[in-house]
Amino acid sequence: MNTYEHTPVLLKEVLEYLDPRPGNIIIDATLGGGGYTRAIIDRIKPDGRVLAVDLDADAIANFKELPLAPSLEKRGDATIAQGNFAHIDKIVKNHNFPAPDGIVADLGLSSYELEHRGISFQTDQPLDMRFDLSQPEDAKFILNSYDKNFLLKIFKEYGEEKFSNQIVKKIFEARENGIEIKNTANLYQIIVDALPKPLKHKADDHARRIFQALRIQVNHELENLKDFLPKAFDLLVPGGRLLVVSFHSLEDRIVKQFFVGLTKGCVCPPEFPQCLCGKNPKGKILTKKPVTANSHELALNPKSKPAKLRAIAKL
Repeated sequence: MNTYEHTPVLLKEVLEYLDPRPGNIIIDATLGGGGYTRAIIDRIKPDGRVLAVDLDADAIANFKELPLAPSLEKRGDATIAQGNFAHIDKIVKNHNFPAPDGIVADLGLSSYELEHRGISFQTDQPLDMRFDLSQPEDAKFILNSYDKNFLLKIFKEYGEEKFSNQIVKKIFEARENGIEIKNTANLYQIIVDALPKPLKHKADDHARRIFQALRIQVNHELENLKDFLPKAFDLLVPGGRLLVVSFHSLEDRIVKQFFVGLTKGCVCPPEFPQCLCGKNPKGKILTKKPVTANSHELALNPKSKPAKLRAIAKL
């Protein structure tokens, strides 16, 4: 039974800005449930090709169990690769994949990951949070092993949580009392206990930020995104398009700044009579503002609310 569910967000908009056409070469850098990949294949057949990448072995296994997957791989329409999109250049090289006309990355989480990896506090699960189960450090290890300053740093920077000090204090009280923080329920209760009494009814908001911070740290998500963006853009053919769908402000800020940087040309001082730096714009931003879900999609899939799509074309 297929259990790796993920409703592709902003699918109509992704297809609009990616503009896949028959014969195109496309990379889906975050396969997930395969929603983008399947829609792209329909647009680029009969001669197009897709390279679909995911760090999560369960996502790869799930896609390969789909009825059409074996024939897609056999015909060469789709190449499925497990790997970190931060290494997209090496993955492309290892699979002898041609220079792509478009690359899309959806930074969201699947329902399967939310329900089985301890990423959500809505169900009691072991505190794992790893996308790649072969990596050594999970969320439980970080909570029970790292020092106060490190935990404060990730909660403040990745979670933007104003009660980080109080939460870290409660974590260390548990550790000093010999209590291992190993389940999502353990951590959620610590967060509740750390909050001032008038705010305990809003514990879910604070828990969401702390859980986000831990997940980002466990999977090195921001570092991987920073590595992925320039490599992906360099792989594109001239005119090729790079699309990223992000789900929180930290990711969106990184994407926005990277795209803006690609549009800058000459950086010589205004008083120079002629350009000496030789810099020319490398890209043209296609989305002046991030594209978000419309009311129809929000009604069908409330989880699409934080999604922001940005797109750029290579000059």
